[in-house]
Amino acid sequence: MLFLFKISLLVKKFNYIIIGAGIAGFKAAEAIRQHDDESSLLLINGEEHKPYKRTKINKRLLEGIDVEQLVLANAEFYENRQITLMQDVVTNINLNSKTLLTERKRKFAWDKLIITTGSHSRQPVLKGNGKRDVHFLRKAEDVEELLRDLKSTEKIIVGGGGVQGIEIVDQLLKLGKQVTLVHNGMQLMNRQLDRLMASRVQQLMEQRGVSIICNENIMGISKTSNDKFLVKIGDIIQQIADMVVFNVGSQPNIDLAKAAGLSTNRGILVNEFLQSSHPDVFAAGDVAEHPGGYISGLWHAAEHQGVVVGNNVAGRKTKYDQKAFRLKMEVFDQYFFSMNIPDNPEKADSILLEKDSKYLRFFFLNNHLNGMLMMNDKENAKKYEQAVREKWDKNKVTSTFGT
Repeated sequence: MLFLFKISLLVKKFNYIIIGAGIAGFKAAEAIRQHDDESSLLLINGEEHKPYKRTKINKRLLEGIDVEQLVLANAEFYENRQITLMQDVVTNINLNSKTLLTERKRKFAWDKLIITTGSHSRQPVLKGNGKRDVHFLRKAEDVEELLRDLKSTEKIIVGGGGVQGIEIVDQLLKLGKQVTLVHNGMQLMNRQLDRLMASRVQQLMEQRGVSIICNENIMGISKTSNDKFLVKIGDIIQQIADMVVFNVGSQPNIDLAKAAGLSTNRGILVNEFLQSSHPDVFAAGDVAEHPGGYISGLWHAAEHQGVVVGNNVAGRKTKYDQKAFRLKMEVFDQYFFSMNIPDNPEKADSILLEKDSKYLRFFFLNNHLNGMLMMNDKENAKKYEQAVREKWDKNKVTSTFGT
């Protein structure tokens, strides 16, 4: 017994440990190896699948999900770079001893620690005995479970009118389902679109038979005697459905960091170098809260932060500049693009151009391009992104894009 006790206390040391193998963690490992190919590096993956492109999963309901087609790299990538990829879940971080424990009773020590634990689906407050049977789409396993249950469904209620909720509706329609969308805002995608483009999206959905209820919340879900769900929407509306799918935002996974004693607010508080309140602990991606309270929530922003944090822990000091990234959505045979739009787009200095099915709206700050909305001009998307990043002046925007 004494021998077994000693074995359990063995600690393996790594120069770098990354907790979380989403895009931020993956890019951090890649960046470290670009500057340091000798130090030991452990990437802890909390899922059974190899790291994959999470943003694709809710777009694969029609064709089915094959995670191998979505992986960020094959096994040789990790082997060639001497990145130890391990499937486990970290349960405790000790900042004093610079060690961590995992679900499988492993203990590791680190010189530098990067936390890229991402976020989880926001859990709505619900009443009723059906609330445990709702679906959330955050991981590949969630999609696999949803696809199994979809075989016996016809009427589906989707909670949440953000980009992922609308992408889910698009896929459900292609599967021949009858869909109701419930959104708590006055307009769809209220954080990414102006009123006019949001109305375009809503019109496209309604033309395809989607029932849309805005400015309401799903309040309760009760099971019926015939295995359906009675869904209470707001104070008055009730509907029967075969399934309820939620996508009402996300929350950073800060419990591990908070329990360890790191400074947190909505996310893990980091400085401009993505360093936390502990000098040897860094955070990146959806879990990181930057100066000014900024949390990105975008795939490409997490990807960029992964590179920056990898540079920093490897000794290549790099500031995170919080540059803008675009959001794209391809639904209902249309292409939508949103990048850094102002909080109140209706009152912003802007130029609007509509022609045929195209929609362009340029947002200016101090006479320089600061944000952009676009519909159905995919071939010029990179040019629009460049213009926003470089903050073109109004004259250059108008002469280049014919506004």
